[in-house]
Amino acid sequence: MKRILSVCLLTLACTVAIAASLNLTVTIDKATCHVGDPVTISARVVVQEGTSVTFQHVKPEVAENEDEENSPPVWGEGKTTDEKLPDGYHLWHYSITFRPFKLGPLPLGKVQATSKEETVEKKVPDVEVVSMFEGGKEKEAINPLKPQLEIKPDYSHLIRMGLMILGGLLVLVLLIFVILKLVKRFRNRDRISEEKKIPSVPPCIEVRELLGKLLASRYLKDGRIKEFYVELAEIGKRFLGRAFQLDYSVETSEEMLDNLAGHTMTEEDRMVREFLEACDMVKFAKLLPSQGETNSHVNLVYKLADIICRRQVKTESEGGEETDVSL
Repeated sequence: MKRILSVCLLTLACTVAIAASLNLTVTIDKATCHVGDPVTISARVVVQEGTSVTFQHVKPEVAENEDEENSPPVWGEGKTTDEKLPDGYHLWHYSITFRPFKLGPLPLGKVQATSKEETVEKKVPDVEVVSMFEGGKEKEAINPLKPQLEIKPDYSHLIRMGLMILGGLLVLVLLIFVILKLVKRFRNRDRISEEKKIPSVPPCIEVRELLGKLLASRYLKDGRIKEFYVELAEIGKRFLGRAFQLDYSVETSEEMLDNLAGHTMTEEDRMVREFLEACDMVKFAKLLPSQGETNSHVNLVYKLADIICRRQVKTESEGGEETDVSL
């Protein structure tokens, strides 16, 4: 009887000890997989309520001389969850996912579970990585990564584009210049043809009529000094061109002086230069002359017309006397 009682007590003690120890279960969701397929390792421990469990996955050791072409698996982050069970028990669950990139059997290491001062570890079952291609030709089908080629930048197309744009701009500028010259030439022809059709007034009389109209205008009263001198310069050049039968449709004073070379006397040339320079100073340098200076510039045209007309006809003509103008 005592022996039976002893056996019962021993059995009860063993049962309590086994129940108190950590019962770690480790599984994988698939025994075989293809390259790159996700495989999940699961570990479970049932303990009494109030006992906490921590897990740790120990990866398998990798040999130093392992083939570099066989890439190691890519591991994810481990996750731990717990669940309350009936009768005062608690279920602790641990999972970690990886992706293999090597054919053949793959060791997965082991999982350790720690509760209080007790640590239990268990090996994870190996997984068999098989080829998804017939005949196991995955190595040949999947090309290994090659080093990146160093490609030097080619800017030749930018240079060609820049030269094309520059050439186009030069052609455009040349075309605009030619068009302006042609327009100016046709305008001059039209003006000359119109002047030939209109009965011409002698230049010595015309210059006085034009000066009289200019003085009667409101340019000076309205303060439009520059416009007054533009008209005055045109009247002077028109008289000189008609008096010597020269082209007076030039734009600059230098061109007008070049046309007059050999036609005017020394004193006449000095007066022409003085008149044109005075007009240019007002038109381009924006110099504001005084009333006395403006009077002298207008009188200079009258004097120049008198001298040239007297020299050409060698007789005193109508309006040949010097006229003094006061504005």
